[in-house]
Amino acid sequence: MRWISPALLVLCSANAAQAVIKPDILLIMADDIGIEGLGCYGGTSYRTPNLDRMAADGLRFSTAYSQPLCTPTRVQIMTGLYNNRNWKYFGILDPSATTFGHQMKTAGYATGIFGKWQLQS
Repeated sequence: MRWISPALLVLCSANAAQAVIKPDILLIMADDIGIEGLGCYGGTSYRTPNLDRMAADGLRFSTAYSQPLCTPTRVQIMTGLYNNRNWKYFGILDPSATTFGHQMKTAGYATGIFGKWQLQS
């Protein structure tokens, strides 16, 4: 029987604890598309095989709420707050607001935002 140093066991278990794998996160927000437009939600209006595959392999929203206009929805999804609490005036994100991007950076993620957000912060 081989003898293993207790210090070696502690070192190995510390390295295993540090090997936590964070999932990749991709949030796609699309204007002017409803549940009927994506196959992963049962829609048949369009063929969306790549989005359907991402939805099947990951997590997706099954219950979500939005505003009747796209700009307030963008501001709301960035902060997680209702619009009466998260903006200075229409479509203007308060520069001091904490967004999910800030939270993700704090958690050690590299972040990026692309496309038409119109936050004008």
